[in-house]
Amino acid sequence: MLVKFKKNVSKGSRFNQVYIPKDMESLIEVGDEVEVRLVKKSVMLHYSKNLKKLTNFKEGLIKDIFSFLNDIGGTNYIFIVGSFLTEKIGYNDIDIAIVADEKHKDFEESLYSKLIERFNLRFHLLLIEENEFNRLLKICPLTKSMLSRFICNKEIKIPEEKYVDNRHIKFLLMMPYDLLEVKLSSRSFFDSIRRLITIEKFLKNKILDIECINEELKKLLTERMYNKIKNNENIEDNSILTLRKIIKSKLSIIERLLKNG
Repeated sequence: MLVKFKKNVSKGSRFNQVYIPKDMESLIEVGDEVEVRLVKKSVMLHYSKNLKKLTNFKEGLIKDIFSFLNDIGGTNYIFIVGSFLTEKIGYNDIDIAIVADEKHKDFEESLYSKLIERFNLRFHLLLIEENEFNRLLKICPLTKSMLSRFICNKEIKIPEEKYVDNRHIKFLLMMPYDLLEVKLSSRSFFDSIRRLITIEKFLKNKILDIECINEELKKLLTERMYNKIKNNENIEDNSILTLRKIIKSKLSIIERLLKNG
């Protein structure tokens, strides 16, 4: 990212003034025109209000990721989200949500490949076009819950306003409905039930904190079942019947909430 500008040297204490090193005072004087060029952007970590401070190791890794992506360019906001922020060792990958001016599949795939090559770690990458991101912040329960805890490369305020877009909610319900008929991975059940809990809370105007959502999911399941489907382990047919019963119950509640406005 090439950033440079020209400026006349002045004398005083104005905000954002360019300071000349003492050993160059004889070479550069007031009134001279100089060119300022950004060589490397400093990396700041902007925590969401509900997130506890991370270890020095995790903070250092996130700074390296931000710096690496900044050097590539093409991104506006970079968010680290998910279990990497909240669990000590229980995360499987590092979730990154990137907001860009435009979304191109080739660019997303290129970023993912470069991240793997640079850090030799597992990532889950989500690229969102900025206008779509601003829309989802208001209508999407999953986006709001994802950003309940985050670290961003820039200061940002997540708006609290929301409105119910029935068409978008119906789209989010497609996967849970499919699981009533189709047998997919056990992790699909984990993600779908958590999704349903999130949507229900959204429609009931409750806080969409990801930790609270996970706790509610644990209460619906046994600890053994929770860990098995979270880790995508094989489950028995009777367990699938139990999970489908939970999904059906949640879908019924959500449909009723949508119908009643």
